[in-house]
Amino acid sequence: MLVRTQVLFDEDTLRKLKVAAKKQERSVSDLVRELVESGLENQRQQDLQQLEAALAQLRQIREANAAKYGEVEPDLLEKVREERGREIEDLLWNSSSSTQG
Repeated sequence: MLVRTQVLFDEDTLRKLKVAAKKQERSVSDLVRELVESGLENQRQQDLQQLEAALAQLRQIREANAAKYGEVEPDLLEKVREERGREIEDLLWNSSSSTQG
């Protein structure tokens, strides 16, 4: 479903759009829709490439840290998280019971 909207172009841009549309035997609206979709897809691709580059950098950092400090076992990491969670829970319970007493 198409929705009507209004877009303002400077005179030169509008002239170029009209010439391009006429050459392709299509409407300016159709050409603008295609150009916008193409631009959005290009932006999405650029965003994806940036994310992939960031992930590659994170992998390099992780590998460098693993080489320097050794691998962290997932189980060990989970144990540390659980222990920290229990410590926080104990602190919360102890502080709430001391304020109620």
